[in-house]
Amino acid sequence: MRIPPLYKTRAWQMFFAGAAIGGVLSWIIFLYMYGIYHEEQTSTIAKQQLKIQALEQDKHLLIEDQKKQNEQNKRILTIQDIKITITNHDAYDLDGLAVHTLTTAVRNDLRELLTQDIQSVAKNKALLKKAIENKTYERDERQYRFKVDSIYFDTVLEISLKIADK
Repeated sequence: MRIPPLYKTRAWQMFFAGAAIGGVLSWIIFLYMYGIYHEEQTSTIAKQQLKIQALEQDKHLLIEDQKKQNEQNKRILTIQDIKITITNHDAYDLDGLAVHTLTTAVRNDLRELLTQDIQSVAKNKALLKKAIENKTYERDERQYRFKVDSIYFDTVLEISLKIADK
């Protein structure tokens, strides 16, 4: 049995020639469409990169502006609350009510400092210390004097006091 010689028949030659030409034409069309699609994607990416750079520059400007505003606002912060703690109340056998009464009395004396500028209060730290240390507070027919242990200036003025020995 022998394979028939197909290369001699014209119909088969036309079929293979059409398949080859069709393959080449479809490849050219594919490359053209892929090239247009790829070119559109490249231009879209370039536009997006330019937009990202512009937005990043805007972001940096806004962040710098925000930092400047925050620094400016920190400079003009005010005292909003006063927190007083007595550190050595255990040594004098003071109960919770006595400690609360004494801290409230000190807080009431310093009430004028509320809504004042933190910087102005910090500048008058020595005056604030003297005001607390020179005053005598009375509770249950006993008199107490305080010594300022530490002062922390923020929106909440925190003062740590020790009961001074007479």
